[in-house]
Amino acid sequence: MKIESYSFGSIEIDGKVYRSDLKLIGERVVPDWWRGQGHLVELEDVDDLLKADAEICIFGTGAYGVMRVSKRVKSEFENRGIKVLAEKTKSACNTYNRLLQEGKKLVAGFHLTC
Repeated sequence: MKIESYSFGSIEIDGKVYRSDLKLIGERVVPDWWRGQGHLVELEDVDDLLKADAEICIFGTGAYGVMRVSKRVKSEFENRGIKVLAEKTKSACNTYNRLLQEGKKLVAGFHLTC
């Protein structure tokens, strides 16, 4: 599943455009990802990502990096042997595509706006 493009408020994945935050789990897009605390990712927001078979979890923190990932979330992923990367969304999309090409098992959550 390749991210073809990203711009503020819009992401194109395998030819389909999404206009709300989303998660990627294997070959599945989980659209309309909303977090309980808006711009803060907490454990209850990523239960499905934690259960997936992954080596790396990538968070796109928004065009300006407004979304944050809590320390509890980072710790829980790392305790399970899953590396966490949090980058502004444009960079996170590029990282996702590069790591996917390298054959890494990925999960991701992307904030598309601020």
